Amino acid sequence: MLKIRYLIILLLLVESVYAHNPQVSTISIIQNENNKWSVFITAPLYTCKLAIKNKFPQMNMDSISSFEIQKTILDLVKNNLIINGDNTLQLMNDKVQLAHETTIFFDINNDNFLPTEISFTAFSKLYNHFTLLKIVPNQSKEITYILNADNKFHFPKMNETKSTPFNFYLFIFPISMVLFLLSKKYYHKRYSK
Repeated sequence: MLKIRYLIILLLLVESVYAHNPQVSTISIIQNENNKWSVFITAPLYTCKLAIKNKFPQMNMDSISSFEIQKTILDLVKNNLIINGDNTLQLMNDKVQLAHETTIFFDINNDNFLPTEISFTAFSKLYNHFTLLKIVPNQSKEITYILNADNKFHFPKMNETKSTPFNFYLFIFPISMVLFLLSKKYYHKRYSK
């Protein structure tokens, strides 16, 4: 029983470690109660600096101000986020909060908007990087998807007409519980005779 507890604790810790992993960023596209859409992107500051250094190798990151870093991060994100194949989508009310975990926020200025195709390549050149994408409509089921090199940082996967997101973490606990119960039943049956 103690081993199972340790396994559950380990699984929960693995989930929380992803929050500070420089190889992981997140995009949340959320619809509010007024049917307006907002985009929240979080990534470690280190990830943002690596992406800037990759995109602009001549830039000296040590000599630029925090305002210039914010502007460069915002430009990098806006130029590499394509929603529904529209490069000219108007993104407004943008904000960048620099911290250990950098947050980029903006609103989408389109009343008839529904995100069905997302491409985010700002961090695609970084080694082994992936982006967790979450689309949260106001009155329908939310979508969770992982953007990575396998799908070319594109949702749905290129040449795929319909994609079914798979959230692996939702299945870890139920599967481990079933395995535990089966092993307990087998153990009890074997040694109770």
